[in-house]
Amino acid sequence: MIKNRNRLLSTKNVAIILSVVLVLVIITILRFWSPEDTWLCQNGTWVKHGNPQQSQPLTVCGDAQACTEEAKICPDGSAVGRTGPNCEFAPCSE
Repeated sequence: MIKNRNRLLSTKNVAIILSVVLVLVIITILRFWSPEDTWLCQNGTWVKHGNPQQSQPLTVCGDAQACTEEAKICPDGSAVGRTGPNCEFAPCSE
């Protein structure tokens, strides 16, 4: 009877230890492999999330297209480029 009791306690201890180890492994995976410090694409613009070590990505964000590099000359002599999801010219300053 005492041998069975010790065996039962040993099996319970092993189950508890394995459960704790499993929880710690899951927490570690979530902490180190989740995108905490990265760049996120939101509404066609790259936005910092946390403190990423990499510089802002140079690729186009999301479904947005790269606008042509045309310029519009404003009445005051300044120039504006195309911007936004529809690549429209930015408004001239007044």
